[in-house]
Amino acid sequence: MSAAHDATVATPTPATAAGTDDGERQTQRQLSSGRVAAWLIGGAWAVICVLMVARPVFISHDSLSNNVHVWFIADQLWHGHGIPLHVPALANGQALTFPYASIPWISAALVWPLFGDRAVTLLLVLGFAATVAATFWTFPTLRRGWWAAATLTNPSLVISPLLGQLPFMWSIAAFTFAIGMWRRQRVWPAVVLTAMASIVHPAVVMPIIAIVVVCWLPFEAPERRRALVGWWLLTIVVSVPAIWAVFQSPVVAQTSLLTQLGALFQTVGMRMLVLLVPIALVVVQTRMRPPGWVPIALTAAFVVAQVPMYVPFGMDFAWGSLTRTADAQVQSFVADGGVHAGDTYRVLTGRDGKYGLYAVARAGGVLDAEFFPEGLHRGGFATTANYARFLRQRDVDSVVWFPSYDLRYTRSNERDLLEQMAGRGCLDGVSVTERPGDHPWQVYDIDRTC
Repeated sequence: MSAAHDATVATPTPATAAGTDDGERQTQRQLSSGRVAAWLIGGAWAVICVLMVARPVFISHDSLSNNVHVWFIADQLWHGHGIPLHVPALANGQALTFPYASIPWISAALVWPLFGDRAVTLLLVLGFAATVAATFWTFPTLRRGWWAAATLTNPSLVISPLLGQLPFMWSIAAFTFAIGMWRRQRVWPAVVLTAMASIVHPAVVMPIIAIVVVCWLPFEAPERRRALVGWWLLTIVVSVPAIWAVFQSPVVAQTSLLTQLGALFQTVGMRMLVLLVPIALVVVQTRMRPPGWVPIALTAAFVVAQVPMYVPFGMDFAWGSLTRTADAQVQSFVADGGVHAGDTYRVLTGRDGKYGLYAVARAGGVLDAEFFPEGLHRGGFATTANYARFLRQRDVDSVVWFPSYDLRYTRSNERDLLEQMAGRGCLDGVSVTERPGDHPWQVYDIDRTC
């Protein structure tokens, strides 16, 4: 009786066997389709990276702020001048050479003679590749199938390289590798990599590190919690010079505290998802043990999520960077001798990825601000007196306006104010003279000694 019972239990019915076979076949189909999807998405990323490097200058929202610093550092290094503390061409010479990003910028400057502006793009692509590699190494369960596809379509991961966020890519890659080292109980590499991440991008990645450490602390083994906090505090101490540099940037003085905090929360909130999304995927994998369709649905959701992010996050402009060329009007302005070396310029361009600022700086001009959008001031001015005071505070010698500026910044009244002030003599301590010429752009010379 017992043997017969055992035989009955051990021998599956035809229906059960068929169900098991169907389940196995479905699992195999999901694994196979997942591999295909992951390879296709990986191939798409490879094409994107090639297109990025193919551009003589990769022009996106944040890319040229890297180029201008790397160009200056390379010029100083390769002409034997050393690296000064400040960049003479930015913010009237008050901008720090390394407000952040010291490691990737120096690396790009070392290969600048070989690649020129492409050196910056190469380092950006390398940072993206390192972030992907760090994610799959730190969270190995995400390496295959639809989980890999979901990881590679993470909307925040898509945004970062296309916007040109070189320092962030390097920083988050280092911290992700650090997490993997800590999980493998390799303490010193984890500490060094975390310190590197903090030094490269303290304003954005140090808050992300703090959030991850604090949130992970309850889940850490009790005997390792004190060590985790201690090593983390050590990385903060090591990063103090980098933190100091952030607060020395002219943009801090040129913008209100409310504006700075708003920009910080928005930036940290979006970029931290590059790391938090893979962590969430691992939690779903290991804690919930979901059915096979879940990573497929997540991949589809991540792809669809790119649509509402298209305009608010500037992805329409970012995707255009894969084929964008330098602004022809800006190039003509510079080629026609419009830049007087040593003069301070306020450059008003739009939809050019700040190429106008970069071109004027490389032509010998000095800019009234850094490349941070918070300090460029693209809004309006209440009166001519307010505008005159602004020009005096920034020591502006010339304002160069391009038609694209008014198309992009519709709330700005700067061109109207310049037209009102031009040729009217001394108004509120400045005199504006419209420079003659038959071209689409217009230059207004500013006399601040009247």
